[in-house]
Amino acid sequence: MLRLFLSLIIIGSAGYIVSANFGIRFVFAHLGGLGIIGLFGAWAGSIAKKKGYHYWKAFLVGLMTPSILGVISVGVVYALGGHGCGGIVSLVSAIAVILFYSLAKNRAVKNGRENY
Repeated sequence: MLRLFLSLIIIGSAGYIVSANFGIRFVFAHLGGLGIIGLFGAWAGSIAKKKGYHYWKAFLVGLMTPSILGVISVGVVYALGGHGCGGIVSLVSAIAVILFYSLAKNRAVKNGRENY
């Protein structure tokens, strides 16, 4: 997982620097952004796992919520006649997911099994 998202960051950054064409540059910029959000999602998942929650659920919340909110924010900005990127909304929401799991209480464990 870590290699995948680090690879996306490297490919996205390298492609963004090398390409002069806006269309291709746009794709590379978003690949790098997906890599960053993926690392934040993995971070949220590892925090959740340490506290007794499901890694994959936290990972998906940390990956999908920022991605969806970023797309929605871009849609709203463009609908109002503006131009922009949803990157800042994605980053803030990814950090909010990490904070949520950081502040969550540890789950009780009985007999080696999680108590739901």
